[in-house]
Amino acid sequence: MLFFERLARERIERAMEEGAFDDLPYAGERLPFEPGEPVVPKSLRESGYTPPVVILNRKLEALRAQLAGERDRTKRRTILAEIAETDMRRRMEIERAVQDAKRG
Repeated sequence: MLFFERLARERIERAMEEGAFDDLPYAGERLPFEPGEPVVPKSLRESGYTPPVVILNRKLEALRAQLAGERDRTKRRTILAEIAETDMRRRMEIERAVQDAKRG
């Protein structure tokens, strides 16, 4: 672990022990996003921006639901190919976001 990460973690843990986070507004309530979903700044959210990963996740859910109801083998193959392509694009988007985050 990097020095600054360790230092930040130690300071956060010390602050928690001292009760610095006990009286925060909305403590104990659900977060306004799902775990694993990208957190988007409020200004982007209000402008209607949806991260590509979220769009691709929604598309995957729709394709999987479509696949579950499809009985025709040819159509199932087409849907499976689209699922594979969409999942690959989603993974590439996640990797790009991780690389961007590492750069700064």
